[in-house]
Amino acid sequence: MEQGPMLLFRSAAFSAEPGEDEATNPGIFGKALATWLGARLRERGVECRDVIAEDCGWCLPVGASSERTYVACASDGEPDDQSPGSWRVFAFRDGKLLAKLFGRSKDADSLEAIYTAVKDVLQAAPEVQDLQEEPA
Repeated sequence: MEQGPMLLFRSAAFSAEPGEDEATNPGIFGKALATWLGARLRERGVECRDVIAEDCGWCLPVGASSERTYVACASDGEPDDQSPGSWRVFAFRDGKLLAKLFGRSKDADSLEAIYTAVKDVLQAAPEVQDLQEEPA
């Protein structure tokens, strides 16, 4: 798996949805964030499919269907109305064996483009506070 930098931020805009906790590991939320992010990326012309639950949070499949690139969204604890929740977002790509054997694939460029688009969306959103980047 190839992963871009982690984006960390706080926001009270993304609530846990009923039953969401049952689809991921306990205490991991992010479906509302992944859905919101998918809508914002589509506005920028990025192809996105429906969000899917994973153990680590909620993943947004992005790009052409032949690529296996995702944006992962997860909370750091259960969000509530009293304080902004802490969130983690990162883009990753399931590696292709031949591309790894013969050097960098062109999909690496798309991973960087997705990361840049996600970061731009988060920077422009007034509901996102304290955006930080943590190297992969």
